[in-house]
Amino acid sequence: MRKILFPTDFSKAANNAFIYALNLAKELEAEIFVLHTYIQPVLSATHAGQPELVPEIYENYELQQFESFKTHSNRLRELASEHSLTDINLTFLFHEGTVISNVDHVVAKEKIQLIVMGTNRADGIIDKIFGSNTLSVLRGVKIPVLSVPLEANYRGIKEIVFTTMFREKDEKPLSEILKIASRFGIKVKCLHVHKDKNLDIIALATRWEKMFNQENLEFIFLEYEESIENSINKYIDSNRVDLLCLVKRNRNLLERLFTSSMSNKLRMHTNTASLILHEGDHPGNF
Repeated sequence: MRKILFPTDFSKAANNAFIYALNLAKELEAEIFVLHTYIQPVLSATHAGQPELVPEIYENYELQQFESFKTHSNRLRELASEHSLTDINLTFLFHEGTVISNVDHVVAKEKIQLIVMGTNRADGIIDKIFGSNTLSVLRGVKIPVLSVPLEANYRGIKEIVFTTMFREKDEKPLSEILKIASRFGIKVKCLHVHKDKNLDIIALATRWEKMFNQENLEFIFLEYEESIENSINKYIDSNRVDLLCLVKRNRNLLERLFTSSMSNKLRMHTNTASLILHEGDHPGNF
């Protein structure tokens, strides 16, 4: 059975992503590991002049965090019931430490294949607290990460777009995306942003048609408008895109897509989930 890791801070954005993860797990016949982390406060050994109280303070803090974890975990089970998704196997994990360190640990121990995380991009800027953890996970893990914005409601996967420069290192990620698309019986739209017409790009697209089943691929060429991310966002604004797939080759582009402000109109569409894969021979297998 496929395994999905869902790190959460139990925020509104995270709860929305949980519903998305449940629906996706049902489609992919997967189970979900729900991970919540906390960090112990740093106290001086002579805290308040009573060093003997430090262990007790730590113990009380951990207990409070655990009680909160149980309360919010019950709420997630209620959400699953409200959406008639109680048939998904859920495992709840409560760990001390940073999000990224615990994510790495659980991914390795449980052989996780996909991470789903919620983000709040309603104002055009990723949430500063949990959003920064999302970016840390995107940068650090070795498996695909699905970022689900607060406004994204699961409506089925009908349109998948894969942004590409037709590099050889994009071929393995595309193979994995085609596997996902086949489960939903849909095509993958390969989207390329170009400044000038390039015959080499056309040749590479033709090569991909021969390499992959052309019935499952569609090629879209967009003219460069202000920036790559702006060109992508304009396309998303005028077309249905349920899943935007990107290869994590360009850290700066990735962060601009997730952190750009509305003032310069370089924002990721708030209704679109984004799947981030690794380039090369090990993009992730799920």
